[in-house]
Amino acid sequence: GESGGGDDSAVIPRKLAIAFGTEAVGCTAELLTSADLRVYLPLRGFADSLNLSVATALVVHHLFLQDPTLVGSMPENEREELRRKWYAKLCRQRLLGAKEKKEMQRLRAYVTGCEELERQRKAGKALQVGQLNKMGDYAEKKARLEEMDRDLDEKASRAVEGLVLDPPQPITDMRRADEHRVTFAGKKTKQQNADAWGGMAATAKPKTAKIEDDTSTSKFFRSRLEEAS
Repeated sequence: GESGGGDDSAVIPRKLAIAFGTEAVGCTAELLTSADLRVYLPLRGFADSLNLSVATALVVHHLFLQDPTLVGSMPENEREELRRKWYAKLCRQRLLGAKEKKEMQRLRAYVTGCEELERQRKAGKALQVGQLNKMGDYAEKKARLEEMDRDLDEKASRAVEGLVLDPPQPITDMRRADEHRVTFAGKKTKQQNADAWGGMAATAKPKTAKIEDDTSTSKFFRSRLEEAS
C-alpha cells in the first residue's frame, strides 16, 4: 500500500521480508544478491556498527513512520497462528519438572554428538572404538527424545489454546510482577550502587528475589494444562 506520505513516501509491499545480517560480517552473499533493495543506516560519532536488535528496531520503526497503517494490520487468522506458535514455545519448558528437563538436555546433547560423529564418519574420518561404542544407543535415545518432544508439544498446545482465542492484555502477558524482576548485575555491583538504585524494584535486593509459586510462569502454564485436560 501507499506510505503515510512526506519526503520519505514510498510504496511498501503488504508482504515484506526484511533480512538482517550479523554485526560482524553482515548478510550472506546469497541474501545480498537475492534482495530487491539494500538499505544502510548512517552512523554518527564513534560507533562503527549497531547491534542486531537496535538495527532491527530502527528499520521497523521507520517503516511504521512511513506507513502508520502497517501497525496492527496483520489479519486475525495470522495473529492467532503466531500466538499459537509463540505461546507454545513460552509454555514448553515451563511444563517440565527439573528431572525431565535434565533428561531432555542429556538426550539432546547425546543425539547431537552422535549425529556429528556420523557426519564425520560419512566424510571419511576413521572413528575410534570408544566413539563407535558411544553411538550404540543412538536409535533408542533419539526415539525417546522424539517421544518426549511430541508429548511436550501436545501438552503445550493444549495449555495455550485458550490464550490464543482470548489473549491476555499486552504488558501483563504472562510476565512476572515488577517485584520479581531482577537485573543481570552481580551481587557486589548491586551492593555498590545500593544508594543510587534504592527503591527500584529490579535492584532493591542484592540477591535474586525468589518467585513465589503462585506467581511463577511454570505454575501458570501447568494450571492451564490442568484446565484443558
